[in-house]
Amino acid sequence: MSGTMTPREVVKRAIHFGSPPRVPLIYRSDPERSDMAHTGYAPARGWQAPSPTVDEWGCEWANIIGTGCGQIVRHPLATPDDLATYPFPDALAPGRLDHLPGFVQSCEGKYLSASVGLSGFNHTMALRGFEELLTDLYVDRAFFEELADRVFAFENAIIDGFAAHGLDGVWFFDDWGTETGVFVRPEQWREVFKPRYADQFARVRRHGMDVLLHSCGHVWDIIPDLIEIGVSVLNLEQPLVFSKDGVNGIDRLAEAFGGKVCFCTNVDSQRTLISGTLAEIEAEAEHVVRALGRPEGGLIVLADCGKDHHIASDERTGAMTRAFERCCGGRDE
Repeated sequence: MSGTMTPREVVKRAIHFGSPPRVPLIYRSDPERSDMAHTGYAPARGWQAPSPTVDEWGCEWANIIGTGCGQIVRHPLATPDDLATYPFPDALAPGRLDHLPGFVQSCEGKYLSASVGLSGFNHTMALRGFEELLTDLYVDRAFFEELADRVFAFENAIIDGFAAHGLDGVWFFDDWGTETGVFVRPEQWREVFKPRYADQFARVRRHGMDVLLHSCGHVWDIIPDLIEIGVSVLNLEQPLVFSKDGVNGIDRLAEAFGGKVCFCTNVDSQRTLISGTLAEIEAEAEHVVRALGRPEGGLIVLADCGKDHHIASDERTGAMTRAFERCCGGRDE
């Protein structure tokens, strides 16, 4: 059966609990091998960066210790008053999606996904700054909500464009957790953010696409809400952060949410993949598949970390990759 099934069909069955013949694999450093292909939107045609470190939104970036990752060192909205004159990029500008026909053609047979980039909370934080944005939430709610609405409107227009090209799913990258909980009170998250995400995710699903959400940190308290408002794939790359009272976080996720959402994960990238032995890495990869994978589906694994992350040595990443390949049921070639 698996020999005649395309990677796209395998992924969709995993997401929608349709009994895939194997667990799908994503290779960040080797897209050709991945069951899922990924792209995003491009800058407007003709846009020129004022400097190599400034993006189209006016955010100035700096690398962290040469890792290829980055942090924003200057936010374009220094004060709430700056919003009145801030030149929001045009989501419908020519050039943003010109590459999609070629992407679709070159990745035929794969599950086709696209990303709006930093999204929702992370996107507003990029424009305003972390401490400033959280302060605005309490002391200038009108500004906060106007900024959030304009960011979500941009993303929604991009989503509509993705749908016109027949993509399968849309990725959102929005980190919400600290090591111990959500950045804001869950009740406040439900009041301010949940309705906006619900509207956005409903848009994706109306277009016949899946909602794929990455969120780092301890987001346990809002996982039920995310499932409720339509997240199909939940990408949690530090599952051990949910460990509690001697119960492994992977097992807690499986017990509480298994069968309710498709997980996308790896060996814990903050703990085991950094400090575990090769044997521990291999054992945790097997644990992930055994606990979160079900005959009916519900699991996609990240087989490597990608060359841009540099979070673990090639030896450690290789151990994880080999373990996942061994216990995920093989790949269709």
